[in-house]
Amino acid sequence: MEREASRIRLQELKQNKARESKHFVNCPLDYDTKKRLERAASENDLKMTVIVKAAIDQFLKDNGYL
Repeated sequence: MEREASRIRLQELKQNKARESKHFVNCPLDYDTKKRLERAASENDLKMTVIVKAAIDQFLKDNGYL
């Protein structure tokens, strides 16, 4: 009985971890946009992914996707 409970708990932990894993989006950028993104990241001491994630989040909020 205890072994079964442990097995179920382990299975639940694995499922939760899978739901929280990172999901990647591949997006082609034109040269000028990429350079502006690189410059913004450099000048603000941020990673480009942080800026892109914030921009996507803001777009979704502004358009009612809470």
